Amino acid sequence: MKPRIVVFSISALAGTLREIGRDYADSANIELVPKAYEEALSYARNRYYTDTADVFIAAGSNGAFLQNQLEAPLVIIRTDGFDVMQALASARKTSAAVGLVSYEHAFDELEQFARAFDVPLNTRTYRTPEDARRAVRELSQLGVQVVVGSGLVTEIAQEMGMDAILIYSRQGVVKAFEEAIRLAGAKATGGVRRTNQTYTYHTEQDLIGASIAMDKLRSTIRLCGSIDLSVLIQGETGVGKELVAQSIHTSSPRAGKPFVAINCASLTESLLESELFGYEEGAFSGAVKGGRAGMFESTQGGTVFLDEIGDMPMAFQTRLLRILEDSTVRRIGSVSSRKVDFRLLAASNVNLQQAVEEGRFREDLYFRLNEMLIQIPPLRERSEDIAELAGYFLRTTPVRVSKARFDEFLNVALPVLKALPWPGNIRQLKNVCRRAAVLMLQESDIQDWRGWFPDLLQTPEAKPELFRTAVHSVVEGDHAMNELALAYTRASKDNRAAIVRQALSLANGEVQKAADGLGLSRSTIWRLGKAI
Repeated sequence: MKPRIVVFSISALAGTLREIGRDYADSANIELVPKAYEEALSYARNRYYTDTADVFIAAGSNGAFLQNQLEAPLVIIRTDGFDVMQALASARKTSAAVGLVSYEHAFDELEQFARAFDVPLNTRTYRTPEDARRAVRELSQLGVQVVVGSGLVTEIAQEMGMDAILIYSRQGVVKAFEEAIRLAGAKATGGVRRTNQTYTYHTEQDLIGASIAMDKLRSTIRLCGSIDLSVLIQGETGVGKELVAQSIHTSSPRAGKPFVAINCASLTESLLESELFGYEEGAFSGAVKGGRAGMFESTQGGTVFLDEIGDMPMAFQTRLLRILEDSTVRRIGSVSSRKVDFRLLAASNVNLQQAVEEGRFREDLYFRLNEMLIQIPPLRERSEDIAELAGYFLRTTPVRVSKARFDEFLNVALPVLKALPWPGNIRQLKNVCRRAAVLMLQESDIQDWRGWFPDLLQTPEAKPELFRTAVHSVVEGDHAMNELALAYTRASKDNRAAIVRQALSLANGEVQKAADGLGLSRSTIWRLGKAI
């Protein structure tokens, strides 16, 4: 029997969904339903529990609403910085005054991109339809003529007489359909694992890199999977803490049970309380009929992942400790407790031991979480993995660029990429590769790739000590050449010849070796180094 997929949309996205849905008519029975929020939730529950639908698809605020309420397989149509850059490029053809209205989270990297290239961009976020209308109205009052956003946002903009571009890419919709079909197949065989009402298949083999640090990390994940203890995962922003948590879950005996994740820093205290502990009917204004189970209760037999636990309020820390000790949870508005069975994984990008010493985190909870500890290394400490990571991100970017172009970019850029500090870690590297893929479509000379990243590659005036260290370094080997490659990127034209001459010295006068090390052409090395 074909997978039965229900797609919810009441906005301008419906046309794209209908068009792409026809391409999958031979693979699945796809039904487009013009419902949202409570109506969509009621419809989905009826279809799922009467076994007349397998998987659901939604987007934007409607998708977020269903994700927090629906106990069924749900695929969210995602957007990322690449999708937004494509939409903004289309919007710029209409007007220089462009506005971006995104659901919940702003795209910080795009704001940096806009500042670096002097592209005027006004951004707003929203959670509810009222928020979206208010955001579009503010942009209109600022003189914005074209708005990029979800179907809801584009419809509001058009109502106000503005031009509008959908934020969703065709590739994003295609990816959602393919994921839904895959989930339906996995559901039929019992191989699905849930993460906050969505599903995951990640294992330690999805961690890219052949460095000693990554081999050790994969080994530690397998060990943690075999022992049913709480695990504290620490690491900087962007290192992949949730991927590690999912990998622990899928390598554990709880793999066939739910994996439910929540970011403690992304919700207000009231929302966090209802998400964690659930509530009874009538517990507060807006509580749904019949009440709702919290994540601890709905994860029976599975794994709970609390991301950014260092941002959890102290009062919640006390309640969490009690749940871990007693294995019971009390819903908001209830007088009785319910038995729960789950494994807890927690992650933090701050040092929790230091937070304990500063009085911002309970010591007893810290010791309870820290039965096993995983410290994920930052990208700058495993620079030997950057080539493999960058190659993967370029290959998987939905841009029609030849492999030869990608290889050419990696050949000239890797010496610099390996020397960067990467404060945003793997997430930042992924964004850089995606931006490079987009710009390869319009820039013919990859040798000028440094100009694509003025926000990434700072001038020597911004960090003079790095420049001086690289130019005068007496350290031998690849590290010194990497430093020189980074220094060349940041150097003024007057200083570049000195860097090339030092690279030639390190390379014992071999022009090709110096060219490979700095990511430059042989002719540039000859021209700048001819005084040697």
